[in-house]
Amino acid sequence: MSIRICGAFSGRSESETFHMLLPQGERCWLLVHFRNPVRIKLGGEEIVTEPDACVIYPPHAPQDYSSLPGGFTNDYVKFIADEEDPVRENGLPVNEVFYVSPGYQTIERFDRITWALTDVLNDHSLYMAENFYAILKELISSRINRDPKARRDSLTLSRLGMIREQIKAEPYSWNVEKMAAAFYMTRSHFSVLYKRHFGITPGADLHNFTMSYAKKLLKETKLSVEDISQKCGYSSCENFIRSFKKYFGSTPLKYRKNIPDNDERIFP
Repeated sequence: MSIRICGAFSGRSESETFHMLLPQGERCWLLVHFRNPVRIKLGGEEIVTEPDACVIYPPHAPQDYSSLPGGFTNDYVKFIADEEDPVRENGLPVNEVFYVSPGYQTIERFDRITWALTDVLNDHSLYMAENFYAILKELISSRINRDPKARRDSLTLSRLGMIREQIKAEPYSWNVEKMAAAFYMTRSHFSVLYKRHFGITPGADLHNFTMSYAKKLLKETKLSVEDISQKCGYSSCENFIRSFKKYFGSTPLKYRKNIPDNDERIFP
């Protein structure tokens, strides 16, 4: 299957009075990603979307969407295909709202297609097609189920990720009990949830981050081993030295004396 891109725009902002109304649609397909909530009419039903809604309009399908107060920003690609149904073959719904969690790469691909269309002196057809198919694949992989349970699961995963980033930055401020308390869970219930999402127990993950932090302090500061043990949350310097040696195969002082120039932290 081949496609021809005939229009695109990345990060287009519309005012709060904007209303797209094409009762007969267009002769081409339209893939549009709304970064902000909008009002959409599909099949006689009016929908007020959440952020990151997408619609793929087939040729001649009515297009009816409008701004909410404050306007909206969107990304879109218009294309013509040599086959009747190029989108469903890639597993995406047609003429209905679906939600995604797009990464920067997806938005960047809209940028690339938009740029290629403006360079009229050169033929970027293949380049645009490659980026378009990549967008389809990324939308499939980042698609979100908006039913209540799926939204709760998504929120939980987001909160877990935020907590994990905080632990990575300040492992000395955390223990598993505190992590579980942040989710109003028992330690055992939280541990099961954490391992399910990250493939490692919270205690083991916390230990990894603590050792990484200790290694960073040994490499980048002149703090004594005792001071570093305290900063890593150890009440006993001897326990810290024992843990460090078991983890890295070297005592903290020996590590500091023999730091290779290309040595890096375990976790970036």
